Amino acid sequence: MKIIFLTLITIFIFTGCSSNKTIDAEPPINEQNIEDSSNDYKTAVEHIMDNALLDSMKNSEDGVITIREKLFIAQTNDIYLNPEDYMDKTIKWEGIYTEVTNPVSNQEYKFVIRYGPGCCGYDGTAGFEILYDGELPEKNDWVEAVGKIEMVEENGEEFIAIRLSELTIMDVRGQEFVAN
Repeated sequence: MKIIFLTLITIFIFTGCSSNKTIDAEPPINEQNIEDSSNDYKTAVEHIMDNALLDSMKNSEDGVITIREKLFIAQTNDIYLNPEDYMDKTIKWEGIYTEVTNPVSNQEYKFVIRYGPGCCGYDGTAGFEILYDGELPEKNDWVEAVGKIEMVEENGEEFIAIRLSELTIMDVRGQEFVAN
């Protein structure tokens, strides 16, 4: 009886609990395979970003890239990560106008932002520093900002800011807290 039981266990171990499906062996990974497949596969974020950016450009007048509530953080991050892709394009977004003063240099910075997830709930921000020569709104006003990227140098480092051509106070507030 033990021999039959051990034989059944051995057969079970070698055959396993597999289905009748066959699995094709993948070709070995080499440099050519990686180069061939690198354009075929994108992360979900890259795929969504490409579609969102295409949609914003298709639905805009004169090629203006409009950043909306949906994917607000992802689109602003893409601009920070790939500023050269956006250098000659007009960017339009809505958000909260705010100002921050550097306590060391006493220099004031102006931003149009939205709140996003951070380490303790919605304590992060997403948006851009703005450079604007016109009349400024009050802090916490909801505004629409339109402008182009400009690289600003400070202390030997380059930073992205948006040189605004328009800054409009809006009557209706949009979504202040964004998640993606």
